[in-house]
Amino acid sequence: MVTVPSDKRNLGGAVAASNVRVTNGGVTGRLPMFPGFSTNILPVLVAYWVVASGVAAAYSSGLPLVIAGWLSPTTIMLWPVGRKFGLKYTDYRTPWFLASVASMAGVPLCVFWIISTPMSDPFEKYLALVLLISVVIGLFGVETAHREAYGKPLRMFFRPDLILGSNRILAGGLAALAIGMKFMFSDAPPGDVPHGDWFAFFFIIVLGLYQLIPLRGLIKMRSTLTRMLHGGAGLGTTLLRELYLIAGVSLMLFSAHNFFGGAVPFTRNVLRGSELGAIDMVAAAIFVILLRSWYKRRVGDPFFKETVRQSLIKDLILVVGMSAYFYGFIAVMVGGFPRPLNLGANLYLSLIGLGLYLWGLILLIPLRAWARQNQKTGIMQQMMAVILPSLDSAEKNAAIRKILTGLLALTDSELAKAAKLMVSVLGKLPEEQRGSVMDAQMRVLAELPAEDRLRMMRAMDYAMMQH
Repeated sequence: MVTVPSDKRNLGGAVAASNVRVTNGGVTGRLPMFPGFSTNILPVLVAYWVVASGVAAAYSSGLPLVIAGWLSPTTIMLWPVGRKFGLKYTDYRTPWFLASVASMAGVPLCVFWIISTPMSDPFEKYLALVLLISVVIGLFGVETAHREAYGKPLRMFFRPDLILGSNRILAGGLAALAIGMKFMFSDAPPGDVPHGDWFAFFFIIVLGLYQLIPLRGLIKMRSTLTRMLHGGAGLGTTLLRELYLIAGVSLMLFSAHNFFGGAVPFTRNVLRGSELGAIDMVAAAIFVILLRSWYKRRVGDPFFKETVRQSLIKDLILVVGMSAYFYGFIAVMVGGFPRPLNLGANLYLSLIGLGLYLWGLILLIPLRAWARQNQKTGIMQQMMAVILPSLDSAEKNAAIRKILTGLLALTDSELAKAAKLMVSVLGKLPEEQRGSVMDAQMRVLAELPAEDRLRMMRAMDYAMMQH
């Protein structure tokens, strides 16, 4: 079980829990959630928000809140937490990761560009919006989703380098799909020209981007760790995770609709309404929640046995369902169902939207599947270098037994790939940690039925020859 104290929740997308308890029938190793958060980082974040709130109230502007919303996760991700473990900064924060974090400064800059550009120049506003969604949020997530972007394992639970890339690709891809469809199916100008509002974008950050990138990433990592130690999650937990994803996307879209109209969210009604559109949204949400939950449980655990094909299928289900959901959402926002495609004099809007939509498909299907496969290596390194050594012998054996049992359910070719990943990760561990994990692995292998033991040993031997 992984327990996160409920009274120490996040500020600015981080989790301030002091530790994570890793147990498997007992309490042994304790990992800090983020060393030094309460004493070093939290006072800085509080200062950001106190100053930002005061300036925002004094000048009736959401700009200071947006800046604080950007500075908070940036500070957390760049904080030199490795000093506590005697590591050089570049050991756990790679240039790829640092560049990706730095690129998030483009978010408030692009928003400033949109808001400061007059409505008489819509194409400049379009350009700024496309750069914000496709490059700043989406493309710069790709650079930190490959294996070279991950730092060394740390004795802590919250690893920003392991969650930033994949979840930033997710946020950028969903935003590209949604805004692309808005261009294709919503009202012609000026309805498609973003007026911009700082308070509205602040809501996009807090209600949307925070949910899709840091919080969802942390929840997924917690869930992955729990499943690795104790087996698969229940159906209810899987359903709730999918519902949480749709809720975060919906709040982001609602805030984006206010941003386009230049309105402060929740201050006035900006939805024209459509019963058929609402029905479409509900049906699409049910499709995503039920089908993805069923398929995730069918794939099973441990997570690293998931193949590229299975990742692609999960992402395809998401794209199909969310495309239908966005279509209904647009109808609810602007009225009328079905929504006609912008053609004739407004064909250029559909072309802009189509470009964004296709980019969203690229991010969400091939690139996210690729990112998820790369993420396996980083999480496995953290698991074997930090989590397993923190367990006592009985707990370690039980955890490895669950992992090997899951692997034995694979086909021979899939087992060979998973074994290769394990051997690769083990080879990069310090000798003491590698020996501890391998000793436990050999004890568990000895307990397996002869046929399973021989099959696993053949796969490991082959992986070691290939390594």
